[in-house]
Amino acid sequence: MHMPSLRLLFAVLLVSPALGGCALFGPYPTCEGTESAVAELAKLPGLELRPERARPVGAAPGAMATASCTADSGDAYLTAERLYSYDGSRAEVLEYYGRAAPAAGWRPVGSLDFGPDSRAVLFCFESKDRPSITLQFLSAQQLRDIHGVDPGPESTGSGGRTLFSLSAEAATDGSRIGCV
Repeated sequence: MHMPSLRLLFAVLLVSPALGGCALFGPYPTCEGTESAVAELAKLPGLELRPERARPVGAAPGAMATASCTADSGDAYLTAERLYSYDGSRAEVLEYYGRAAPAAGWRPVGSLDFGPDSRAVLFCFESKDRPSITLQFLSAQQLRDIHGVDPGPESTGSGGRTLFSLSAEAATDGSRIGCV
């Protein structure tokens, strides 16, 4: 093989993975055949936890959770999520999960404090043998922009309204993924 052809071959081998999502290098997990694992993740007991005044947002009546498999950048994973509106404060929601999650077998990872300037919006809870659950506080704009959901009118109560999601992620076989 002469030199220009060899250079071209090396250039194609180096550039192709970047353009094709690394498709030349080997089998990566896909979403094929994950339907039962997605359904199981949607029924994860940790996703059943919610404060008494929390109402589902954006879910069809009777829907348990939004659950799916996502194939992204040569990897695939399962996600189940629920969106809620709570008539009360973030502190009340966090206090609830600080009690309810450990009682159901999930322990908080790190502090359940909002940190300096009350900026923390993401809290994770791990279980020894089940996927972790993540509590994330959201704004109405995030619900609209990211989730395509209208959170409805503002609360008329004195405590305001807190919007949050509770989610879980798992490997394509349904096995646990811990907190990152």
